Amino acid sequence: MIRLLSFLLIAPLFGQIQVDKAGDGWDQKIDSAISLIRETDSTKYSLLESNCSKVSFWVSDFSSNEITSDGRGIIYISTKEIGLNSINNLASVLVHESLHLYLSRKGANFPVEKEENYCYKYELEFIRKLPNPEPWLVQHTQEQIKNTQNKK
Repeated sequence: MIRLLSFLLIAPLFGQIQVDKAGDGWDQKIDSAISLIRETDSTKYSLLESNCSKVSFWVSDFSSNEITSDGRGIIYISTKEIGLNSINNLASVLVHESLHLYLSRKGANFPVEKEENYCYKYELEFIRKLPNPEPWLVQHTQEQIKNTQNKK
């Protein structure tokens, strides 16, 4: 009985995405964004959870990702994205970057613009499922799709 109880208490820790503590409640915003993804689109949440083990932050105008030498997928959220103060946007960034991680793990070798186009289309699918996406978020993503369309 004690083993079962111990397992049930520890099990939720596995598979969870670690979020670095930084800024003024930035980790809580990311936790809210992850919850929003889970509630909005279970498929996109599953891809995020299976490819990202950590979310961190960096001083930049754009977010990014990497797969470390030990195989961990990390998403880096830019300070600019945090500054927009939109959980919808942070969720969209996580969805976008998780697809990059997935493609990288699968060994996909697309030209940069083509991969970005694919990731922005994937992101827009998610945004369209949100109950109240900000118009600027939809517009920005649609512009990025156009900007990366048919480029090599």
